[in-house]
Amino acid sequence: MTSSLAVLTMTRGHHEQLLGQVDGISVGSRPADLHVVVSMGDRDLTRNRLPLGTDRWRTIVRPVQTDRRALPYAAARNLAAQTAIEEGAEVLVFLDASAIPGGRTLERYAEAVTGTGPGAADRPEPAGPTMWCGPVLELPPAENPVVGYPLGQLRDIAVPIPGVPALAPGQYEVDPRWELCTGCAFAMSAQDWQAVGGYCTDYVGHGLEDVDFARAVHDAGGTRVWVGGATAYQQPVPPTDVADEVRAALRHADVWRQRWGVEPDVPWLQRLQGQGHVRRDGSGRFVAA
Repeated sequence: MTSSLAVLTMTRGHHEQLLGQVDGISVGSRPADLHVVVSMGDRDLTRNRLPLGTDRWRTIVRPVQTDRRALPYAAARNLAAQTAIEEGAEVLVFLDASAIPGGRTLERYAEAVTGTGPGAADRPEPAGPTMWCGPVLELPPAENPVVGYPLGQLRDIAVPIPGVPALAPGQYEVDPRWELCTGCAFAMSAQDWQAVGGYCTDYVGHGLEDVDFARAVHDAGGTRVWVGGATAYQQPVPPTDVADEVRAALRHADVWRQRWGVEPDVPWLQRLQGQGHVRRDGSGRFVAA
């Protein structure tokens, strides 16, 4: 008997990317049992105006409370997970709305979480909760956005993201570097998710919420493990406005300091500092440059 698997995502806008994700799920070797989509203030999505439904799995759309400051990514992930678990999901696959799963991605995630299938003998057995992370490749803009991407050729046209290991299907690699977590594509068992307690919802906007969650997994005695063959393909999205990114960075650095008692030392803030958008003051805190 297979475990019930849910794909979880959240968005505001980016409808073409979300429909690309649905297309990717539909051609996979292992269909989802449930697709939970959290609307972050997206009226068309909340009112079910998008063609997300299919007879191959159930689709649930849930709205999350959203304010004007920034989108509540952390709260949206928690709501998606809570909804899926209440519906009986045992395998939780988190995908950004811009991510298209590969042909065997859901199958590989299910094998990793449950310890079954090819490579099960080589699967590590972490003592604590585990984030099973799939490699992510970046897609160029679609030649014809109306038609979308050729789903059978995604690997041929995508490019790797630096720092992501190249693993064969069935291979696993433990990665203790929790500070490099992006959260674009990963899976967990419902039990492990509940053991960690979900995302910290003090983070509003996108920035440190994924790294914070990875640290919480680490502090709970868990780890991140790369899963060969669980590849996701990230579609292009408009770049974030620098001023908005800096405001989010400073807010998130404050939350991090309150939670962990130190300044965050992560690539995102290092990049903004290197670009001259933020700096450290005399006490070591991040401030606007």
